[in-house]
Amino acid sequence: MIAVAQFHLIKFLAEREGLSQREIARKLQISRNTVAKYLQGDTAPTAAKRRQVYAHRRYSAEVEHVIPLIDQWLKEDQQVWKKQRHTAARIYRRLRDEYGFTGSESNIRKVVAQRRAQQQEVFIPNWDSSFNLIGARQMSRLAVRSPVCIFSACNCRPVARSLFEPTAARNRSRF
Repeated sequence: MIAVAQFHLIKFLAEREGLSQREIARKLQISRNTVAKYLQGDTAPTAAKRRQVYAHRRYSAEVEHVIPLIDQWLKEDQQVWKKQRHTAARIYRRLRDEYGFTGSESNIRKVVAQRRAQQQEVFIPNWDSSFNLIGARQMSRLAVRSPVCIFSACNCRPVARSLFEPTAARNRSRF
């Protein structure tokens, strides 16, 4: 697809200046077929239109056959350390060497990126009641995360305190 500005330039050259499709193609150094396509169309090319055009595209049959295997490897990778997980390049090499895969590496990279985006873990905060042990006292934390600030200086001992602890109680018990 071409840029929207070039689309408008094609329309301008044809309608206002009266140039032929061949002259427009030569002047803009693009294919005559491209000029004809955009002169027939009413709307400018946009990202939304591009998504509609390419949304129905599927992977090749060869790539479709190895997708379950890739899914299995990625599921197994969730149980191991991050450094031991398969990269897209490693998956491609393994498919090529072990299974005789002849497809392209870029397609495997796309499949792996898409599958990883679907499997990505989400953070679910813990909103239950819990207790912090600060100093020698136990303080309740109800339905909030209480950040703990640690202050220290060179010749002082560290002081830890909860930001949600009442001020009077904080002043009463210094560590």
